[in-house]
Amino acid sequence: MVGFGESYFSAYALFLGANEFQIGLLTGIPPLFAGLSQLLTQKLNQRVPSRRLLVAGSVFIQALIFIPVFASFFIQNLRIEFYILFVTLYFVSGQIVGPVWNSWMGDLVKGSQMGGYFGRRNRVITMGTFACITLGGFWLRYNKDINWELRGFGVIFLAALICRLISFLFLMKKADPLPLITTASVPSGFGKFIKTFWSHRPAHLMVFMSAMNFGVYLTAAYFTPLVLKQYQFSYTTYTAVISATALTKFLSFSFWGDLCDAYGPKKMLRISGGLMPFIMLPWILSQDPLHLVFTSAFTGFVWAGYELSTFMLLLDLSEPESRVQVSSYLNIFTSVSGFLGSLIGASAFRFAPAWISPYIFVFGLGGLWRALAVLVLSPRIPDSIVTKPVKAKEVFLKATGFKSVIGFTSRLVVFPKKPNSKDS
Repeated sequence: MVGFGESYFSAYALFLGANEFQIGLLTGIPPLFAGLSQLLTQKLNQRVPSRRLLVAGSVFIQALIFIPVFASFFIQNLRIEFYILFVTLYFVSGQIVGPVWNSWMGDLVKGSQMGGYFGRRNRVITMGTFACITLGGFWLRYNKDINWELRGFGVIFLAALICRLISFLFLMKKADPLPLITTASVPSGFGKFIKTFWSHRPAHLMVFMSAMNFGVYLTAAYFTPLVLKQYQFSYTTYTAVISATALTKFLSFSFWGDLCDAYGPKKMLRISGGLMPFIMLPWILSQDPLHLVFTSAFTGFVWAGYELSTFMLLLDLSEPESRVQVSSYLNIFTSVSGFLGSLIGASAFRFAPAWISPYIFVFGLGGLWRALAVLVLSPRIPDSIVTKPVKAKEVFLKATGFKSVIGFTSRLVVFPKKPNSKDS
C-alpha cells in the first residue's frame, strides 16, 4: 500500500500538473482531516465494539479509494483539487481507526515484548515497502520512456489496492480480545481532556511530537519537487533515493527495538530526536545522486529510531483503557501542527528572499525548528519504564554503531540478536 501507493502520491500530482504550492496543500490537507476525523473514533468504536471488524472494514474502504485517486486524471476541471480530495478520503479512512489499532495491538502484545515485536514487525513492513518502491520506480521509468506514464501509475495503484485487500484478509484472522476495562484515567471528551491536559503522563510527549511534526511538514512537500523538478532526476534515480530510506529502516528497526527494550525508549528518543535536525542539510548541499542516496539512508536510520521510540513511549505512558482516546487526541494535535507547518512552509517557499534558494530557505527553517523542539521539549518527557542505569555517552555510541573500534559497524547492517535477559 505504502510502497506502490502513498510513496508516489506526490509524483502522480506532479504528473497531473500540480505546482509546488499545490504539492504543499496535498501534503498538509489530508493529514489534517485524517487527524480531525479521530474526534469521531471513540463514538465509532462504541457503535462497532469489535476492534478487528472496525479496523479491517476501514482497510477495505481505503483499498477501494485507490480507484478514484487514479481516476483524477480523467477529470477535466479542478483536477488537482479533486485529487487532493480523494487522497484526503484515503488518509481519513485509514487513520480514523488508528487509535483503535493501537489499543488492539497494546492488548495483544505484552509490554516486555513490545520493542522486539514492533521492531521485527516494522522491519518486515519496511522491507516490503522498499521492494515495492523499487519495483514501482523501475516500472514508471519504463513506461515514461515509451510515453505510457499514465499506465505506469495505474498499474502501481492497482497493485497497492490488491496489497491492501490482502492485509484486510490477514486482519480478519487476528484475535479480537475484549479491551481491558478499568477506571479511565482520561476524561471523556476532547474539551475535558484539554482542561486537564497537563495532568496526564503522555502530555509532554504529545506536545513534543506535535512540535516535531510541525517542523517535518515545513519541508515534507518539497522533497519530491526538489528531486524530480529542481535536480531533474529520473524515476529510477528518484526510486533509488527514496528506497534507501526504507532499506535502512529495514536494517535498523530491530536494532532500535532491542535498544529500547534494554535502555528504555526515552533514551532512544533523545538520541534519534537529537539527530533529526541534521538530516535536513545534506539535501540542499549536493545534487550528486550517490550523496543523496547515503543521505536518504541516514534519514531512514534516524526515522526508525524516532518512530519506534515515540510509539513505545505512547503505549507505556498511557493506560490500556485510555489508549484509544490518547492516540486520537495525539493524532489531532499532530495533524493540526502538520497542516500549519505545511502552510508556513508553502508561504516561506513562495516568499523566500531573492538572495537565497527557496529550497534552502525552507529546509533551513525546518532543521532549525526541529532543533528547538529537541532542545526545549524533549527533556520534559517522563521515562516510561525503569531501566538499568547507563551513561548517555555509552548509549549514544551503541545506538550509532560506534561502541568500539573493532566493531564500529555494530549491529546496524546485520539482523540483531535479542539482548540477554540479564541485560533487559
